[in-house]
Amino acid sequence: MTDTSIRLIGQKQSINTHKAALMLAMTDTPFVFEVLNLLGGAHKTPEYEAINPWGRVPTLIDGDRVLHQTGPMLRYLARRTGTYGSDDEFENYEIENWFGFATDYFSAGLARLRYINRFMGGEPVVIKDHYRPNMLRGMDLLDRHLQENDWLVGGRPTIAEFCVHPFVHVWPDAEIDIADWPAAGAWLERFQALPGWCEPEAMLLEMSGESDLS
Repeated sequence: MTDTSIRLIGQKQSINTHKAALMLAMTDTPFVFEVLNLLGGAHKTPEYEAINPWGRVPTLIDGDRVLHQTGPMLRYLARRTGTYGSDDEFENYEIENWFGFATDYFSAGLARLRYINRFMGGEPVVIKDHYRPNMLRGMDLLDRHLQENDWLVGGRPTIAEFCVHPFVHVWPDAEIDIADWPAAGAWLERFQALPGWCEPEAMLLEMSGESDLS
């Protein structure tokens, strides 16, 4: 493909940005990555709010089509590329289950702990203790499912993986050991062995032309 009409506006450390970037990379869909300086308040500027009124990242732009949430981005890219989508209507619902799971247990758990540990110096402990049980429950549920299934939905990788994987992939930042959930660890390895997978943060770093991961 030579079409580079797709723009992904986001932040290189953002797990949500990683979801869309991995889907684009692993479907061999060319795209341009544009860094949004969140610390500098770029998401609150009139220019960005004209593109994304919610002031969040990422934003995916494909011609005159603009999407502001990663769930719709993944569904759109699955249809656009003809890959990693559902085979029938019920699989759509199963995928939605995993989208909700990621929000309930990992956005409100693992991702929060990663942010505290990586960007707030590991403090405050009270807040970490608030999120840790939710994260551990999510990892237990994920591992239980993967003890009997190689993939989340339909016996093959789907956009459910692209939603959940970026959270679990950063497990070291959440101060957990993936070895405690061997089925989830094996699933990570399977997904990362798929064609086109690359370390998402390193990929976005290279695309941004920046020199470090700060």
